[in-house]
Amino acid sequence: MTAELAVEFADPTAPDPPAGWAELVRAAPLHPVWDWSLVRAVAAARNGATVAAVVRDGDEVVALVHARLIGPGGTVADVECPGSMSLPGVALPGDLPPGLAPGPHARLGAVAAAFEAALGRRRRVRAVSYRQVYAAALPALARGVALVRRGDDVAVLRNRFGSYAEYLATLPNKRRRDQGRLVRQTDGDAGVTVHFGPPPERFDAAAFHELAEQTDRRNHRRRFPPRRRWSLEFHAAQAAVPGARLLRYTAADGRLVGATITFDHPAAPLAGPWAALDPHEGGRSGIWYEHFARSLRWAIESGRGGYIAGKGLMAQKAELGFEAVPQFTVLRRLNAAGAGRATGAPPRSRART
Repeated sequence: MTAELAVEFADPTAPDPPAGWAELVRAAPLHPVWDWSLVRAVAAARNGATVAAVVRDGDEVVALVHARLIGPGGTVADVECPGSMSLPGVALPGDLPPGLAPGPHARLGAVAAAFEAALGRRRRVRAVSYRQVYAAALPALARGVALVRRGDDVAVLRNRFGSYAEYLATLPNKRRRDQGRLVRQTDGDAGVTVHFGPPPERFDAAAFHELAEQTDRRNHRRRFPPRRRWSLEFHAAQAAVPGARLLRYTAADGRLVGATITFDHPAAPLAGPWAALDPHEGGRSGIWYEHFARSLRWAIESGRGGYIAGKGLMAQKAELGFEAVPQFTVLRRLNAAGAGRATGAPPRSRART
């Protein structure tokens, strides 16, 4: 690593990513939820109140950072992944849940310190909040004056199986039988068509968005945190990123019954938004479990290292073999110069605008 890291801020509404962004997403590889189209969609929904940056070590792009500017006057940088609430907002190669990667990236502390220093000089940011932080990464981020709070766990399945049948054998008897029964029922029903693969060219993003929002409103029952509302443009961008796979259930009359997007990755595909008709309004009972049967069979049989199934419904996901991996939020107050030092951080950083 060179003596200093350079932080280059980009216009999050620009049609093209900054130099090196797309190349790191492809080469690392990072999850498709770091695609620039999602950065733009989030920025558009927030009237540009976001930050996107590449971090360079010399000529090499070593990390990407994305944050929402929140609080009075945008004085808090809420660092989170642009396309998913299950991944951290500082993207480094191999930064995956425990068991799917060797551990936190050695450069994480230095990257965070450089970002904070550059951000503090560029904007009146008083604090930085890092979301979706794994426990092993806490020492690199919870430095100086910091508050740490455990958030919702993320569900992770590690693929230790030689076949899908071997995976099923690890489930409780009733759940194992039900998974097979649900798939057979759907496959034998002439009134529903199942598509699982790249989204078709004529994918109806508006219908998916409407159903996803209905599903989220129906299932979100907590006052805090409040429900996150996503735009149609955001859901359309999710379906269009390279590596997106659509699982769609369509009724004979063309109505969308259920759908989800999976973001492919060789180590761990990531579950995206879920949409399904209420069974009381013509939806299918058990479709949530059934969609995991198809998604996990694909992931296991294609040799993926695991599967990240997002947050919520952890008891039901445990029935399917998922492990609850803790994630934390780290809130750091910045000093007057705009940054705190981390162990192993470079002595200084420079910002490019």
